[in-house]
Amino acid sequence: MHPRLPHAGILSPQAIMIRACFSRHSGVAHRGALERGEMAAKQKLPAQPSGYQCRSEQCEMAEVEIPVYSYAELKKITNGFGAENFMGKTFSSNSLLYRGEIVDKESNLVQKVIVEMRKNEKDYDLKVWQTQLNALKDPTISSHPNVVKLQGYCNSACDLGLVYDCHALGTLHSLIFDESFSWSMRMKVALQLARVLQFLHSQEKPLILLNFEPRSILVDMDFNPLIFGFGLASGGVLGILDHTVLSLIFLSHPQVYLDPEYTLCGITIGPWCDVFSFGTLLLAMITKSHDPEVGEIIARSKYSFLQRFYGINFTKFIVLKNFWKDGKYHIRDSAAVTKLAVRCVKSCLTVVPKYHERPGMSEAVSILECLRVVKKLGLHCSSLA
Repeated sequence: MHPRLPHAGILSPQAIMIRACFSRHSGVAHRGALERGEMAAKQKLPAQPSGYQCRSEQCEMAEVEIPVYSYAELKKITNGFGAENFMGKTFSSNSLLYRGEIVDKESNLVQKVIVEMRKNEKDYDLKVWQTQLNALKDPTISSHPNVVKLQGYCNSACDLGLVYDCHALGTLHSLIFDESFSWSMRMKVALQLARVLQFLHSQEKPLILLNFEPRSILVDMDFNPLIFGFGLASGGVLGILDHTVLSLIFLSHPQVYLDPEYTLCGITIGPWCDVFSFGTLLLAMITKSHDPEVGEIIARSKYSFLQRFYGINFTKFIVLKNFWKDGKYHIRDSAAVTKLAVRCVKSCLTVVPKYHERPGMSEAVSILECLRVVKKLGLHCSSLA
């Protein structure tokens, strides 16, 4: 069973109305959504439970001395934000990633870094940036080996930047189609991502990322994934997510990896949202595809025989076609991973939401640790709780 975030699904009147407008735009009919928004606006929403902070309140963070860079310094680090250093754009938070180098003036040592830049144009830009900064400054979150280490930040009037200490091959998004990204390395990445989600969900106050997608995951030179997409996170030390912020971002940048049952129907935020994102990402890695249709077909199959035969077996066929020449690929591993991914994206929207029908991340970790390729790589044991 997943731990439940109390009252995390309460929507503001504005968020309800925005979501209703988006639903009509997407062709999904939600009768009375606007009326419910108007009714909610006239009612006083219940207070947040004790122990949880609103996103608007200042989070209490441990004081960590982090270097502050000017825009000019970041421009120099990235060689003028040159095209040769451009890595891509994060789909959800609308920021740009660049490679950079910091040269120590005394020792002349060169440090490889990644610079994430965004314009400070809209109200939510500063909120998303501040949330990400707070998360990466938190000692508990930053202690995990699969969370990127913050090297510095920039907070100018027009530009917001974060500097990460990372020598990266690229984002996970850029590697999905790469033939050198082998089956064994994909399973290594999948296992480590499952472990970091398990870690975040197992905190006393679970932290839900929501923004768990391959453009917000770096992969270092040893094929270790490093997550940095905390801008839309909810719970934990960051407090409850401002749903209006997420709704505005979603209207501008529709998400493939965000649980559609939250974005369209407003189900309670919980670990099951990240489980859906993980399942969609896992499908992308094993099918070498960013096309959401495979995940959508499986997740939205109306009849059980379609779910069982078309969904799972069709995906197995794609995986076999992509990796049968890979020496470390095993058909039983493929079956286990495909079944796990399909369960993760299973629809849980009923009169009484069946969140338990999606596996928890602890179960996902256990399944991945039992894979033959994982055991051969010696990755089935972890020192992390």
